[in-house]
Amino acid sequence: YTLHHGIVRKAPSAGVKVGDVCKAVVDLTTRNLILPNHTMTHVLNLGLRKVLPQDQVDQKGSRCDTEKMRFDFNCRQAVTGEQLKQVEAVVREQINEKLGVYCKVVPLASAKEITTLRAVFGETYPDPVRVVSVGKSVDDLLNDPTNPEWMKYSVELCGGTHLTNTSNAEAFVIAEE
Repeated sequence: YTLHHGIVRKAPSAGVKVGDVCKAVVDLTTRNLILPNHTMTHVLNLGLRKVLPQDQVDQKGSRCDTEKMRFDFNCRQAVTGEQLKQVEAVVREQINEKLGVYCKVVPLASAKEITTLRAVFGETYPDPVRVVSVGKSVDDLLNDPTNPEWMKYSVELCGGTHLTNTSNAEAFVIAEE
């Protein structure tokens, strides 16, 4: 399901009822503050995968708002301060590289063939599904889905809102783990 929530600014005297037509307007100020936090959850996932043993890290969720992002994950071992610095460096490097962020809706089976694809454990995804790739076009990934080169890139199934380039995030810091 997709759930939208908002504020009714003007309604008929009888109130809002099923079947009424309305005009939904996106709060661009709020959305533009959320964009970098959401895109950086994807890049953080890549950083964790690059620094920690891949078979020991799984994303369990995330939360992005206008001020910060939270990334929920589990790991079979304690994450050291040095590892956190390395993860932070990976994310900053992705920002400094000014990588494009690409989104495309594709058949679920095709998306699942991409070597580097990450998905949230336990989630059910629609078919077709939206693939978000940081640094490489989704078409390139689909043309050669098993290319080991793709492991350098963040590629996830996601319906959220994203930056068009990592440089728009400007900075990144891990405040706590």
